[in-house]
Amino acid sequence: MAPMNRAAPFTFDDSLWPLLGVRLTGELSRQEFEAYLDRSTQYLQRGEQHVCIFDLSALWLLSSEQRQRHALWLEKNAALMRRTLLGLAYVITSPTVVLTMSVIFHFRPPPVPYTLVTRLDAARAWAAWHLDEAGLRAQAERVRSQLYEGTFVGTGSGRGPAQLSGPC
Repeated sequence: MAPMNRAAPFTFDDSLWPLLGVRLTGELSRQEFEAYLDRSTQYLQRGEQHVCIFDLSALWLLSSEQRQRHALWLEKNAALMRRTLLGLAYVITSPTVVLTMSVIFHFRPPPVPYTLVTRLDAARAWAAWHLDEAGLRAQAERVRSQLYEGTFVGTGSGRGPAQLSGPC
């Protein structure tokens, strides 16, 4: 009997570029996590300004090794992030993941504006605002027109924005 293929633990969606949607699900192996970091680096290396939404609503906790590896990746790519990323929005529904991210960001905040929210529609609204602020009005309007459509990374609830308490 052939082994079942499991769903990809991460997806990238640039269909609304300069809005990049990234969804992480389940538990990532070492190789999968490295592939995720490599793909993230490729988007930064495009050198184009963009906003990124990370949908972590179905993510299990990262291992200690993965958290350390991510911190090193952030340090290595901080200058590139500052040049290309207008902001990061994280969609997180698990209190454990919220706590973990809050602790990580307390000691090593991202080098760009960020927010932690509980729903995708709130992240999209935040991203559209940052695109608008950067003068990317047409792109911001395109994102706003998709707010409740569920076109990437997951689906919004259709309710208004809900933001977690946090630094942004």
